[in-house]
Amino acid sequence: MALGRKGNYTPNVDAGYGLIYRLNDLWNGADRKALSGDLDGWNQVLNAIYRNLLYRHPLEVEFVDGDKKKEIKNIKLNDDDRKVYDKFTEMVQQEKRKVYKAIQAKDRLEYNKARQNYSNVLAMKDIWLRKFMQDRGLYLKEVEFDPSRAMWGG
Repeated sequence: MALGRKGNYTPNVDAGYGLIYRLNDLWNGADRKALSGDLDGWNQVLNAIYRNLLYRHPLEVEFVDGDKKKEIKNIKLNDDDRKVYDKFTEMVQQEKRKVYKAIQAKDRLEYNKARQNYSNVLAMKDIWLRKFMQDRGLYLKEVEFDPSRAMWGG
């Protein structure tokens, strides 16, 4: 029984499992959107995965005149990964504009090329996010079975 915030309750299971389950569910959704060709939906799920992966990163808070007692001037993420994410956002917007222009021009060839380019950008974003997740140790450990080490637990 939990004793509340001030009690001495300690959960038996690491809270990181919740994050891993949530991320796995999101990855399942991302794969479904990608396979069905729902590029905008795929992008939205990838954005949700990115948000979930930022839980350890502190925010950079800028105060008016540098005084913490005054009002907040700006809040932003302060890591290099944000720059990569912003670049992907820019690339997605460029490809979506090309898709839109092809629709306006009623040019099927340009539309198909633009959708393929959009899909390629999302695939790169997907791969980057998987590597981002791996860097944070949130993927299951990859093991290689070696029968010669079976006696030693390998």
